[in-house]
Amino acid sequence: MIPERAFTHDSILERLRATLERREPIVAAAAGVGIVAKCAEVAGADLIVVLASGKSRNMGVPTTVNIGNATSMTIEMYPEIDNVVERTPIVGGIEATDGSRRRLSRTIAQYRELGFDGISNFPTAGSFPGWGASRKDVGEGIEREYELVSLARQAGLFTLAHAYVAEDARALAAAGADALVARCGLTIGGMSGAVGVDTSLEQAAEHVQSLIEAARSESPRVIVLAQGGPFARPADTDFLYERTDAQGILGESAIERIPIEEYVSAAIRDLKTQGLSPSARALA
Repeated sequence: MIPERAFTHDSILERLRATLERREPIVAAAAGVGIVAKCAEVAGADLIVVLASGKSRNMGVPTTVNIGNATSMTIEMYPEIDNVVERTPIVGGIEATDGSRRRLSRTIAQYRELGFDGISNFPTAGSFPGWGASRKDVGEGIEREYELVSLARQAGLFTLAHAYVAEDARALAAAGADALVARCGLTIGGMSGAVGVDTSLEQAAEHVQSLIEAARSESPRVIVLAQGGPFARPADTDFLYERTDAQGILGESAIERIPIEEYVSAAIRDLKTQGLSPSARALA
């Protein structure tokens, strides 16, 4: 039985299009722990996105998905997020190419039964283009992610698809993606951000726009968000919206890592600058 808090496919799209009609960017917030999800909802996030990579960010190490079975980890994280989210759709990542050969329709049904309002092809084989291409011959290529999106749409779930290149953006849109994430690589900045990456805002914006155009050649109304690379802080998105047709942002490290790193560090430094009273010092 689907939990009462579940959103329908159409109501999620209505929610997102209402945000755009107000001339506001859509903000999808990655949240792998309850406190981040709770804060995201209070601040007005349009979507809460549960991804396996959040596990590593919450561990305080560089973002990775190679710390276990991604789909199982996402399922395990859901109750903590659902426990504190009341008014925001929750989208969960499914790894379609993890080698387990999960029946995609069964996994989608499991997510729906658990309470997820939408699904996402994450982790995506698009992150590892050479490996993804080599797995195609055994049915483990990114084409399986296209199938995932198509099946989820047939099941009535909202779909948030991730793409790194135009070919995948086009195919995912054709498969029925409601929204596409134009990914720009690992997020730069913070204590454990990408090192040695020099992608400029200009280069990232060009990349995002190329994916937007590819996706909309198949589905003119698909919603497109940007993610990663140099788009690490709110000010960076000004450039994004000036130079591209992006309609919002998916914040992964930009929401559940960098703000925590910066705020907690600043709070500790501030607490350490406060002076003790003379009587307290006398007891030392």
